[in-house]
Amino acid sequence: MWRMCLVGMVGGFSFAAAGQDSPAQRGVDLAISGRCTEAILLLDQAMRDEHIKTAEKRTVSTAGIRCSMLLNQQNDVMSFLAWLQQQYPRDPEILFLAVHVFSDLSQRNAHELMSSSPESPLVIQLNAESFEKRRDVARAIAEYRILLRQVPDKQGIHYRIGGLLMSQSSMADAPEEAKKEFQEEIKLNPQNASAEFYLGELELQENNLSQAIEHYKRATIIYPGFAEAYGRLGGALLDSGRTADAVAPLEQAVILKPDDPAFHLSLATVYLRSGRKADAEREYALQKSTSEKINQNIKTLRKTVSGEPAAAADPAKQR
Repeated sequence: MWRMCLVGMVGGFSFAAAGQDSPAQRGVDLAISGRCTEAILLLDQAMRDEHIKTAEKRTVSTAGIRCSMLLNQQNDVMSFLAWLQQQYPRDPEILFLAVHVFSDLSQRNAHELMSSSPESPLVIQLNAESFEKRRDVARAIAEYRILLRQVPDKQGIHYRIGGLLMSQSSMADAPEEAKKEFQEEIKLNPQNASAEFYLGELELQENNLSQAIEHYKRATIIYPGFAEAYGRLGGALLDSGRTADAVAPLEQAVILKPDDPAFHLSLATVYLRSGRKADAEREYALQKSTSEKINQNIKTLRKTVSGEPAAAADPAKQR
């Protein structure tokens, strides 16, 4: 895979500053030819050479990643990749490369864990997560329950089971079972803001507004940056007729997540009911503009995926 993915990314420079037969050039040539044991020391040496340009080191680093992966030298892989990500943080080619690196390293370490410690509870958790990714909910829950029998005080597992149960709309008792799992999670970890949030969601589904409000409040206390919890808290307070109390959490939701049109709409509603017409109009305008921005981004993404050419700029609008 690595020869196919990277061979097109490790050429194109002559390393003129260091000479045609420099260690950098020789290292890249050896990497392309697959002679990685010889190449890796030269590539590492090149990365330490202050006379080599950044653009040329990009080629060296990419070749270094290829060889480090083939030699399974994971520390070196991360070192080369870290340099690329620091120098080119938004470069699509580097981001694409990072996706493949992390995916491959994840698989390698999973296989190593399974082969070296097959009886470890972590292997059971890995299997459960694998089923979860494949959306095999029943088998994922079964594996998580096996894990809890071995490690009953392990944090995060009841939460995972609760989340999976919430996705099972066909199960009549799924909400009640999910609630039990989140409650068990909070016993083990009272600082789990997400478990509190989902307990609020489940109470809201049953129209238990006062209980939902308390769970949302606790979620915001545990994690002050939880925009969704502030938003749901404000919405629940508004539905309870506590309009004045709903203002502060909704304002905080908008501060934390200004590009979410739903928060602007909820805040506009609260302002309107509070008699703050000008503030309400401002939030309605922001709700409209953020919605339009999201819709435009979706259209752009669809065109990109479908291969449609981007619309040409209107010269009249550029004047």
